[in-house]
Amino acid sequence: MMMLCAACVASAANYLTFTAEEDSSTFGIDYYYLTPDVQYSLNGGASWAELTDRDTILLAKKGDKALIRGYNENGLGSNGKQFVHFVMTGAIAASGSVMSLIDGIGLSTEIPNEDCFYSLFYDCTSLTQAPELPATTLADRCYQDMFYHCTSLTKAPELPATTLADGCYVGMFSDCSSLTQAPVLPAVTLAEGCYASMFYRCTSLTQAPELPAATLAYRCYYEMFSGCTSLTQAPELPAATLAYHCYYKMFEDCTSLTKAPELPATTLDVSCYYGMFKGCNRLSEINVSFDDWNYKSATSKWVENVASSGTFTCPKTLALEYGVDRIPESWIVKYNDDTVAVETNYLTFTAEEDGSTFGIVNNEGNNPDVQYSLDGGETWTALAEGDTILLVHKGDKALLKGNNPKGFSNRENYSSFTMTGKVAASGSAMSLIDGVGLSTEIPARFCFNSLFSGCASLTQAPALPATTLADYCYYGIFLGCTSLTKAPELPATTLAEDCYDGMFLGCASLTQAPALPATTLTHFCYSSMFAGCTSLTQAPELPATTLANYCYDEMFAKCASLTQAPELPATTLAEGCYRYMFEDCESLAQAPELPATTLAYDCYSLMFKGCTSLAQAPELPATTLFENCYESMFSGCTSLTQAPALPAKTVVSRSYTAMFEGCTSLAQAPALPATTLEEFCYLNMFKGCTNLTQAPALPATTLADYCYGSMFSNCASLAQAPELPATNLAGHCYSGMFLGCTSLTQAPELPATALVGSCYAEMFTGCTNLSEIHVSFDDWLDPYSEISETTTGWVYNVAPTGTFICPKALAVEYGTHRIPEGWTVEYVEGTGVSSALADGVIVWTDDLTVYVRGARGMVSLYDMSGRRIAVSNTADEERALCVPAKGVYVVRTNNGTSDVLVR
Repeated sequence: MMMLCAACVASAANYLTFTAEEDSSTFGIDYYYLTPDVQYSLNGGASWAELTDRDTILLAKKGDKALIRGYNENGLGSNGKQFVHFVMTGAIAASGSVMSLIDGIGLSTEIPNEDCFYSLFYDCTSLTQAPELPATTLADRCYQDMFYHCTSLTKAPELPATTLADGCYVGMFSDCSSLTQAPVLPAVTLAEGCYASMFYRCTSLTQAPELPAATLAYRCYYEMFSGCTSLTQAPELPAATLAYHCYYKMFEDCTSLTKAPELPATTLDVSCYYGMFKGCNRLSEINVSFDDWNYKSATSKWVENVASSGTFTCPKTLALEYGVDRIPESWIVKYNDDTVAVETNYLTFTAEEDGSTFGIVNNEGNNPDVQYSLDGGETWTALAEGDTILLVHKGDKALLKGNNPKGFSNRENYSSFTMTGKVAASGSAMSLIDGVGLSTEIPARFCFNSLFSGCASLTQAPALPATTLADYCYYGIFLGCTSLTKAPELPATTLAEDCYDGMFLGCASLTQAPALPATTLTHFCYSSMFAGCTSLTQAPELPATTLANYCYDEMFAKCASLTQAPELPATTLAEGCYRYMFEDCESLAQAPELPATTLAYDCYSLMFKGCTSLAQAPELPATTLFENCYESMFSGCTSLTQAPALPAKTVVSRSYTAMFEGCTSLAQAPALPATTLEEFCYLNMFKGCTNLTQAPALPATTLADYCYGSMFSNCASLAQAPELPATNLAGHCYSGMFLGCTSLTQAPELPATALVGSCYAEMFTGCTNLSEIHVSFDDWLDPYSEISETTTGWVYNVAPTGTFICPKALAVEYGTHRIPEGWTVEYVEGTGVSSALADGVIVWTDDLTVYVRGARGMVSLYDMSGRRIAVSNTADEERALCVPAKGVYVVRTNNGTSDVLVR
């Protein structure tokens, strides 16, 4: 009989059940200041074992089940301090009734005590399905944080209760980032904090459940959907009677929400809408029924960072006040009878300290219509040049408007506000054009030229809602506004020439740049926009893929705190498009990718000049160059250690000029495979790269004017020069090429037989350790102009002694423009050189190897054309030098020279 009764109970029971959804899943339980009765069965209820603190129960195979029960008539928690908490690994689906932990069989529908299931599945990221929650009678905080951070949970269980308890669902599904389906919420009788943070940061939730309650409770919907970034549709909110904090931050940061639910309440309560739509940056429609902002905190920050334009519908009796606590700046106001508000969005100056003032200065005879009101728009007075308008107390406001349909300013004739103290601007600057601030079209070039230029007292910029711009329309509008920390939104997607030129130039406190959604750019549109914004740390996205001439010229120049550059996806470049873009951005450590393969004139010139933290350059895949394309691109990047590959085979005028000048950490130069050169192409390319030890090969045989001018100037660590095979020289082609290379001991051979004006001018000036030069020319003059400047100053301050090797026909002339004073002259011509080896030096051959014994210092081997083919610097008694073929060679040592025949 007893066995029969047990079987009956088991068949009627609805045990909490854990089912493994993958092999080797486990579960256990943690106790916090509580020792409840919790039992489990792995054999369908035939036998039960106690589940104790920190046990780990293995469900070995997918499909294995564990039944869970307990007899806890007072619940599983108390006061949020005493509770139990399941832990899991693998993937586990829960089913059955959670109430089997209370009554042992799972049939009860009444939760016995507050905090009953507090945090029961907290952080169970392996939980894929929630158990049944059949209770219809709840208790305070009974389900608080029950499924917090259950990131694998996609569907919430049914919640049948119609009468709620204080905090019963607080944080219940908070951070359940995979939750896509919310439960029906039938409750019509709410309680304090009942739904608070219930779906907080459920980032996959797209639709909210209905909320039928007509009477609300304190904090009932507090942060209920906050951070639900995928939520596109809000529930209806039918309640006409509000409660303290009832909708507090309910939809904060719901970035996919475009339309707010209608708000039918006619009377507000303390903080009822506080932060309700804060951060809903796509929200563009709100409809309210209240006609009085009767509680100051009722709507605090409720529309902070909503969309830059939208429609606010309200009763006609509601005062038109703007800002993050009222009506969103730049929004159109409609009344409930579908009429549009007339006075919607005046430019407004608000004092942020007592005794602040403002006025206006008209330059070159400009005289726009400007009026101000100190009484909320009841009366208006013309603002004339020389007037000083006092805002006596902090919080005092002045509204401004004007009728200037042809524009407020122009290029030479413009008007600027003046300010003292601290003044925050709000409302729309367009009220200076249309008198009401509704227009979104700027009527003329230079319309707002220098409007707030030099206003160091300006702490907040007004709204700039225009979507149709004009050339130079915002030119220098906030230039030198050193107290401005945040830029206004700029919604235009099609720009005009120079429209943002110098807009925030010198705004040293600016930390937040606006989004820049424009994809259609024009000449100089962003030129110098943020130049000198030394507090700006992050740049806005720049989505345009087709650029315009000088569009980003100096855009972030001297932004010394900028650490992150925006992505630059453009593959179609334009003249000067990135010129000076990040000049002197001293904190910029990483450059953006530069995917373009077709370049334009000046496109990357000076782009990263002075970026002293930049350690790695981006790839530069272009193989076809354009004039000036990389000029000074990384000049002064003192942390740059590695240069990008430069694959171009044809180098055009100034394409690499000063590209790495002053890169003092650059240790390795890129390969330079180009064989076709143009004037100035490598001028100053590695000048001042004091860590560079080896130069790249330079294969070109025909040169251009200044092509290698000062290329390695002041590369103090350069110990080995590249071969210089060119025999066709050009004016100044090697001018200053190795100037100041104090580690260079041997010059590259110079095979050219005829010189050109200034071709070697200052080539080795200051190479204080240089002691060998080998030339092939036999005349110091340019044969076409008969001038002697071909080698001007080329050996000034080289080593005091050395060897100068030249043809016999070259006139032996000494000095800084000829052969260095104190050097030995040796000749190379025809069958050998002039002098013989000293006594004790023996030379012999074996196959293709020349052996030298008894020589001191360097041993060099030359062919009959005078080209050096091998060298040995060792201190060995016997040297071995390989030759490419049989024939007559010349051995040269510090002891003399000798011919040798390799058979």
